Amino acid sequence: MRLIPIYLGALLLPWSASSLAAPIKWGFSPSDPPPYVVMDGASLQSSLTKDLGQLVANATDRSVQFIPVPNNRIDDAFNRGQIDIICNTQPSWHTHPEQMLWSEVLYEDADVIATRSTSQPPSSINDLRGAMVGTTLGYHYSSKLTDAFESGQLTRHDVRDLNTRIKMLERRRLDATVELRRPLQHYLLGKPAGIRISDWEIERFALRCATPRRPEDHRRLIDAIHRLLEEGQITDLVDRYQ
Repeated sequence: MRLIPIYLGALLLPWSASSLAAPIKWGFSPSDPPPYVVMDGASLQSSLTKDLGQLVANATDRSVQFIPVPNNRIDDAFNRGQIDIICNTQPSWHTHPEQMLWSEVLYEDADVIATRSTSQPPSSINDLRGAMVGTTLGYHYSSKLTDAFESGQLTRHDVRDLNTRIKMLERRRLDATVELRRPLQHYLLGKPAGIRISDWEIERFALRCATPRRPEDHRRLIDAIHRLLEEGQITDLVDRYQ
């Protein structure tokens, strides 16, 4: 008679272990533009970040908790254990990338120049000499572009968001803006504007996921991401946001 409850208990163990697993604490920068991040107040909406986090959570049979972290506090959030993982990043953006596990590249993006469609698109920084250039507050640009700002060759004008920069560009309050290609293309699909995107890329980014090396379940997150990459599921997800 005692064999029955023991057997039933053994059957329930996998379900119980899964249901009690801690949620994945998925960090993200709320300042990342759509389609990477879409916010409604303090709530993360359907976006590349949210869909990717849910995909990895499903693959690891865990739930996921999305935690907003400013870009300049991501390393501190890792050190304090506030987040388990963050994606849409690359090693050069972290103080000690060697202390983290890195996924393979998920997708790429690049800083490009947007100008009015009536202007000749620039192919170098020299083509922008004397321009008032819209930029993102707190964003660190390539060394060449930073040098051009610091030397006065270009004038940097920090603007709150992509939508405002495009409006300022159309109204001739800016001569050009620096944007990530994917968010800019995504924006123009929904709000067509008289804007031209340069073929010239100021800087190209190979974007990955990163997680601390400990505890061991962090490695399982990276392993799951690699399986999803091999199966093409992450590529399919990214393609939906092209």
